[in-house]
Amino acid sequence: MGERIYWQDGVPLAPITSGDVPDTVDIAIIGAGFTGLSAGIHLARAGHSVAIFEAAQAGAGGSSRCGGMIGPSFHKLGLAGLAAQYGQDRAHDIQAEGLRALSMFTDFVRDEGIDCDLTMCGRFRGMATPADYDATAAEAARLHDAIGLEFHMVPQSEQHREIGSDRYFGGILYPNDGAIQPHKLIQGLVDRFIAADGQLFEGTPVTDLSRVGGTATLRHPNGTCRAGQVLIATNAYSDAATAQMRNRVIPIRVSAIATAPMDVNAVQSMSPSGRIFGETKRVFLWYRPTPDGTRMIFGGRTTGRAGRTDVCARQLMAQARDIFPNLPDETPDFIWRGQVAHTLDHAPHLGQIDGLWYAGGYGGSGITRSVFFGRQVARRMLGQPGGETAFDDLPFNPVPMRAFAPLAARIATRWYAFQDRLDAARL
Repeated sequence: MGERIYWQDGVPLAPITSGDVPDTVDIAIIGAGFTGLSAGIHLARAGHSVAIFEAAQAGAGGSSRCGGMIGPSFHKLGLAGLAAQYGQDRAHDIQAEGLRALSMFTDFVRDEGIDCDLTMCGRFRGMATPADYDATAAEAARLHDAIGLEFHMVPQSEQHREIGSDRYFGGILYPNDGAIQPHKLIQGLVDRFIAADGQLFEGTPVTDLSRVGGTATLRHPNGTCRAGQVLIATNAYSDAATAQMRNRVIPIRVSAIATAPMDVNAVQSMSPSGRIFGETKRVFLWYRPTPDGTRMIFGGRTTGRAGRTDVCARQLMAQARDIFPNLPDETPDFIWRGQVAHTLDHAPHLGQIDGLWYAGGYGGSGITRSVFFGRQVARRMLGQPGGETAFDDLPFNPVPMRAFAPLAARIATRWYAFQDRLDAARL
């Protein structure tokens, strides 16, 4: 079964015609995903010559392979864990940053008039065990008191108004989460970058990157380009040329499927209020209706080998039918895979290493964070005020034995999935 990305079906990107790569630019950006394009817009609008180098096509990495679900993306450690490590004030600021990023993202999309099917439909997160319900309610109450998080607990007896499934032990509703069509967002960002006189070079990988004094040199298949500043925005798709990022993130493989077309009423029976969904398992499934309401998309971490999209499709369909037993047992129309970038401290990072700027490490929650970080790092590159984040000064340490990190991540996925099965067996 070959890879097909649902978001790209019938939504081709307009051709990019930036001409020949210039010999020199003020700023070079490596990677034309959400981060690179967001930063590029702000930098080009400030009057700088900006060139974005993209190895494939704009958004070809994680940006066009995500689920299109947006929210504040709270830190995995929770308030108590963050407070123990960084102190209470810093913990509150880190968690509040997610709300600020979400607000900036929605304002930006609306102010720019980007048509990406943005809808603030709310997210229902199902509880895999009864204990998860109490723990989630307690943490949400702490976040409400500390940073004003809005939420509603939904007991199991009332969950049918949110989801057409008996699989969960109640859930939590985040009313201010939402959804987009990621490929349309890429197109909107590309259009605005080009309109600001930015230059985008697709199919132009940077094969070597060095910096001497105040000038960086980027080698590409057609020659070299010198730049005063460089932003590495390659995230989970970093390679040897962008080792400053590659050595500090762990790429995690994720997969997604889109079902065959269904009756609109069938989709509505699964998502009565048009919500997006998550769950509290360690290896969790996320899912949502498509923007037109005719299919369901399911995604998450799978244990299939690289290239075995058929195995990943079967795993996701089995998980989906565990939640919705009436879901037709059909081969999905679309299956695609991608990578997300995790960090050792479960936090995103931006700053400078070896005189080169970087932004990334979003941990699978990168839509709002990447657009927000793109703006923030651009402000810092320009020396403008307002470029700070709650994650500033957190150490961005290299991953020990980085070459083995992808294998370790796959082993961990299997272990976490086994623990989820044990939890289910105890119920």
